[in-house]
Amino acid sequence: MRRSKQPDSSPFSHTRRRHARLLEQLQLQLSSQQALSVLILLALIIGICAGLVVIGFRQLSEAPAILYLPRVDDFESLPDTWRFGLPVLGALVLGIIFHWMAPSGRPTGVVHVLDRLHNHQGKMPMKNALLQFFAGALALLSGQSVGREGPSVHLGAATGSWVAHRLRLPNNSVRTLLACGVAAAIAASFNTPLAGVIFAMEVVMLEYTVAGFLPVMIAAVSGTAASRLAFGHQAAFSVPASQLESLAELPILFVCALVIGALAALFIISQRYLVPLQQQHSPLLRFTLVGIATGILALWIPEILGTGYDTLELTMLGQLGVAALAVIVLAKLAATALATGLGIPGGVIGPSLILGACIGGGAGHLANHWLGAATASPGLYAMVGMAAMMAALLNAPLAALLAILELTYNPNVLFPAMMTIVVACLVSRQIFATEGIYQESLRALGKSGTPSWRAQLLSRVGVTSVMERAVAITPPLLERTQAERLIERQPAWLLVGGEDTPQALRTADLANFLQRPKKDSEDAEPDGNSEEKIDLLRLPGERLQMAPISWRATLLEAQQRLEKRGAGALYVGRDYDQGSPGVLDSDVAGIILPQHIEHYYRQ
Repeated sequence: MRRSKQPDSSPFSHTRRRHARLLEQLQLQLSSQQALSVLILLALIIGICAGLVVIGFRQLSEAPAILYLPRVDDFESLPDTWRFGLPVLGALVLGIIFHWMAPSGRPTGVVHVLDRLHNHQGKMPMKNALLQFFAGALALLSGQSVGREGPSVHLGAATGSWVAHRLRLPNNSVRTLLACGVAAAIAASFNTPLAGVIFAMEVVMLEYTVAGFLPVMIAAVSGTAASRLAFGHQAAFSVPASQLESLAELPILFVCALVIGALAALFIISQRYLVPLQQQHSPLLRFTLVGIATGILALWIPEILGTGYDTLELTMLGQLGVAALAVIVLAKLAATALATGLGIPGGVIGPSLILGACIGGGAGHLANHWLGAATASPGLYAMVGMAAMMAALLNAPLAALLAILELTYNPNVLFPAMMTIVVACLVSRQIFATEGIYQESLRALGKSGTPSWRAQLLSRVGVTSVMERAVAITPPLLERTQAERLIERQPAWLLVGGEDTPQALRTADLANFLQRPKKDSEDAEPDGNSEEKIDLLRLPGERLQMAPISWRATLLEAQQRLEKRGAGALYVGRDYDQGSPGVLDSDVAGIILPQHIEHYYRQ
């Protein structure tokens, strides 16, 4: 006979139980979005951690370059053999690494973050994040035509997700903390805290809520603070102050916006055809093709290599002519579309800024030529073009506007940038019928990336905040005295453990049965020695088939599980694996009924 375990009455055991109760209370508060102060504290920690991770990534992607570059991003100074060989060799190494990885560990970047957030409750696998850290740095060091912001977003999101899952927080708070990591990563990468907040809410969360804004804001601030300690307080680009000199320049900016919107749409449409190839061909073949194409283009236009921020600054200073800018745009567009479409682990934000700046800078030169000296400098046109291209490509107009404001510290850019952003986005979305590049890429991969408003609403709240807690667990057979004592506890539902699927029975049905004359209840009593017991599985009344769900789940997960299992209710437990049938035990905290979910989103 198994000896019963004696309860531990030591002071250490008492402290552990008290801490466990406090943690459980905190977790339940987070499930109902009532622990905003705690969420802000966690966001502060995540912001610092994400900032440190981004600093490490930036150091890894820049420091080794001193071995072959005189300055960071100065690929133009390399001889022809290096311009061709460096991206080819880097692509081959990346192809070997990705070929060695299991397919589930290969997805990286912002598209992967959105997929995990909207389709996997924000669970970010660490193997993908590690691959992103090292492979993203190698892609930048080898001059691939991608940006460092996509890897930074992935690493920031993985940081927030890791902290949330280590603390076993409910899934609705995981979404917020993942967005905190994204905001901190963007803020630390660009030194743009406000743009980081808006990017996280506009592109990742796809919503604006006060409860979501406050944690994301503090995460962006802490991420920026960490970045400034490492890299200083100066703006990303040093350009002279400039402003729009005449309203006669607006038609030129309008035409510039039309061109930007068309090129952004062309870039997005190319992803519809290139992204599916990631699932059809091996990484080694795809990356080798990207490396060769990039190397060939770099023989004539080395400005396409790497992040290209040195070229961006020259454009903003007006030191590149119209012909050079046009050639850079065409080559950069081709190289970046090929790299991102075939899966090189990098981002598109940096390339979008370069494309927009080159188009805008070219328009500025033409404006100076046609309208004379009484016009704004090409630098202002370049800034406006940057905002328009980023907005049209990402479908994030507000994030793009604020990013340019923080990158340049020039408020004069706001007025012309707002007009060009509107025109470029309308051209891309309405004329060419494209969405943001991330949504189009998800669709090309056969994945869902834009949840409905109802799904968004149900994802914000955990099951423990709306579940019915007045439940009692009981075996199928009860003596009358046991049934009467059970009713005295006044549970709303009885959870009956059967041989197959557990069932839920209304307590009122058992109470009505006990009030009937004894002859009316004989049909519910089995034969033999158990004739005095009541069979709850045969008793007349409403019974619901039940399925288990974890207490960490959101209402959206509960709704999906009800539909998938065809159950009438879900019973909520602390350690139930949603992939297993589950058992009724003392860890059951309550049940979720379909009306609980409907009442929440209709209230």
